Amino acid sequence: MRILSINSEPTIVIPFLNAGRGPGGFYEDRLPIQEAVVDRLPDGVSAIIATADLQGRERFQDSRDAGPRLLGEALPSRLATDVLYGLGLNDGGIGVLLAGDLYTVPALDRRGGSGDVTAVWKAFGDEFAWVVGLAGNHDTFGADPNAPPRFSRHLHFLDNGRVNIDGLKIAGLGGIIGNPRRPRRRSEEQYAECLEALLRHQTDILITHDGPNGPLQELRGSPIIREVVERLKPSLVVRGHAHWKQPLSQLSGGVQVLNVDARVVVLHE
Repeated sequence: MRILSINSEPTIVIPFLNAGRGPGGFYEDRLPIQEAVVDRLPDGVSAIIATADLQGRERFQDSRDAGPRLLGEALPSRLATDVLYGLGLNDGGIGVLLAGDLYTVPALDRRGGSGDVTAVWKAFGDEFAWVVGLAGNHDTFGADPNAPPRFSRHLHFLDNGRVNIDGLKIAGLGGIIGNPRRPRRRSEEQYAECLEALLRHQTDILITHDGPNGPLQELRGSPIIREVVERLKPSLVVRGHAHWKQPLSQLSGGVQVLNVDARVVVLHE
């Protein structure tokens, strides 16, 4: 699967609450939803949704009695009714790629908080045919910060693992490069070893939270990850963690990198 073009202007923007610094510091922000055209999708799949770093909550006026839900918990129904239907993509199976960091503290008074994102995964699973993804450095699934989740069969959590969905060979490596004594982190050496082992097999899509840097200085990321990716050549890398102004870049050897930090990209033919 190769991206042929991506619309630089959002199809729609969805308002949400972003965390501020200190009590009452939250503010309204916008989540861009962008379209990308690919050369092919598996038979029976009309679209694939890719996103990461949904670190916010729905607005008070959109919330239920329990208070604002996580942005990623409220988002799937909006995508299904307001976006995909309008694009004529509501027929056929729709898959989801989640590249991590889906949590924001309930008080919206602190950035970078960690917490349980199980509800986000289940919300995407309730709306769409399948979900494949991983954990960012701020995601947990219960009390143990390192514990993997237990999901139904159409929700595929990858942490140094692979899955074949509708003929798409997808690999995933979660977390970031950092102090391995902290949750969801590996040393540079550990991360590179895991990535090399994953990519020894043919890979259509590699999902990571941390990810490669790009050929331009402003495309932040890891040179170590980039070296492995350029050498072993997955067709497409979907990543989060560090925001790029432009979502798509191409590395040496033709490897495409789709950065979905704080955005949603809808891939369709």
